[in-house]
Amino acid sequence: MPSDAVTDMWFSDHVRPLSDSDAVLWTVVIVASAFDIVTTIVGISHGASEANTIAVAFLETYGTPGIGLLKFSALLLVALLWWRLPDRYASVVLLAFALVSVLVVALNALTLITL
Repeated sequence: MPSDAVTDMWFSDHVRPLSDSDAVLWTVVIVASAFDIVTTIVGISHGASEANTIAVAFLETYGTPGIGLLKFSALLLVALLWWRLPDRYASVVLLAFALVSVLVVALNALTLITL
């Protein structure tokens, strides 16, 4: 089987050690993602509307489980990028996703308070 650069880059036996800071960020990402799913589902069940057009498409296609599927897809993409990018960029991707996730949870919580 011929080898090419793209296949070698994405499917090699690359191993990334988990630094302490990345472990903390992964914890924030996973916890915030779980809270995002819960607060979104609770908000929708109480009459709030979803602002993310991609999430709306997932909701229309898959119903409430679509929110979980969308979040799982996003986490899978972040994990793949974190695994394959150079250290500095991998940590930036992880930090960005953590910050966005925490912000979304905060906005969802504010929305729930006002319902």
